[in-house]
Amino acid sequence: MKNIYHSDIYKFNTPVKSYWEDNSQENLNLEKLTKDVKSEIVVIGGGYTGLLCAINLIENHNLDVILVEAGKIGWGASSRNAGFNCLPPSKMSFKKMQSIYGNDETKKFYKNSVEGSNYTKDIIKEYNIDCDVTGNSNYVVAHHPNKFEQIKEQARAYKDEFEIETEVYSKEEFNQIGHGGTEQYGAFSYKPGFAINPLKFVNGITKHALSKKLKIFEHTKVDQINKDNGSYLLKTKEGSIRSKKIVVATNGFYQEGLVPKMDGRVLPVISNIIVTRKLNDDELNAHNFKTFSPIANTKNLLYYYRKLPDNRILFGTRGDLSGSDQSNLDMSKKMEKFLKDIFPKWSNINIEYNWRGLIALSQKLTPSIGKIDNEEIYYGFGYNGVGVSAAPWTGKQLSKLVFSSNSKDLDISKIYKGLPKKFIFPKLRVFYFRLAVLFYNIKDKFNI
Repeated sequence: MKNIYHSDIYKFNTPVKSYWEDNSQENLNLEKLTKDVKSEIVVIGGGYTGLLCAINLIENHNLDVILVEAGKIGWGASSRNAGFNCLPPSKMSFKKMQSIYGNDETKKFYKNSVEGSNYTKDIIKEYNIDCDVTGNSNYVVAHHPNKFEQIKEQARAYKDEFEIETEVYSKEEFNQIGHGGTEQYGAFSYKPGFAINPLKFVNGITKHALSKKLKIFEHTKVDQINKDNGSYLLKTKEGSIRSKKIVVATNGFYQEGLVPKMDGRVLPVISNIIVTRKLNDDELNAHNFKTFSPIANTKNLLYYYRKLPDNRILFGTRGDLSGSDQSNLDMSKKMEKFLKDIFPKWSNINIEYNWRGLIALSQKLTPSIGKIDNEEIYYGFGYNGVGVSAAPWTGKQLSKLVFSSNSKDLDISKIYKGLPKKFIFPKLRVFYFRLAVLFYNIKDKFNI
């Protein structure tokens, strides 16, 4: 199976060296699959989507489920993301969405997005997960004066059209409650929203799944799927699973060739994160950095950042284009400059962590939930970097589909439903993305 990026990003046996890994020590003692087994349903992917799909299938429908993960549990984006519970999980503006799908479906899409955010909050409470929740809203910051009108309009639309609670702050007002710096020209907040430690979250979900007797095999990569006598045979290095139904919940780490009808539809995009050393009160006060809520700015090539519970600053952006360890290191140096350009009084503060992962884009620019025609294979992917709120909810929706074997039964916005179109010349996907990055860099340079 051909990977899109450098092999360094697909080291399934090695946990990524992140701040989360250093602050979420937990050994769940899970085995890898070394024999031939069978079950009613097999879930491929041990992140938020796969785990919540499996839990809901067991709790609500009492089904026999096996879950396999190529790395350790949560190895992909579920343990590497920035921990932002934000919305919507789309790279499409609400205006474009309205023009394509109409007002009603767009309203339903945003309603489902809010449901997703609240579902994540409910899971944390119900499963009693200690995952360092901070903040009580999300902020969108105008990085240039001419972006302030744009965010005011966005805040108005969120409130009036989608019934999302918003508040607008001038540059001076946000400086008092949020932060200052060279790229802060006002902001708006929206609720629901907060931040988490994503690895503690995925470990908490896993512990709940194990308490429900879900059979989990980690370091178990599915290499091949064959049809055999009305069932599926999934082959791994040291064993196999025979199953009636398959759920593919691999998102940006989908392996091309596994399910031919899914090939060429996912564009994995590398997202990079750096984390500073701990800042003292004087250093934080130098830029009035007060809030613990997650923040994104208005750049086309998004900057997203937050203050962590121990007063470090986490900062992320899209950028690394090859996937090698060296390109990750190079990107972290660029990001350090971005951070210090915004917050110049932190010029002497060193970076202690840098890592990256894959988010999943598609031509739809929204998540995809559904069932492959004439197969008992189900999928949920394409969260556009907003998986903390979208992926657990998608897992729950997927469980209903798998149980009913009918994608028409799902009462969600049709914007979520069905596979995205294939990319034209899928082998050129990374090239397309590089062109997009170039284009957005130019737009950001001129603040368009």
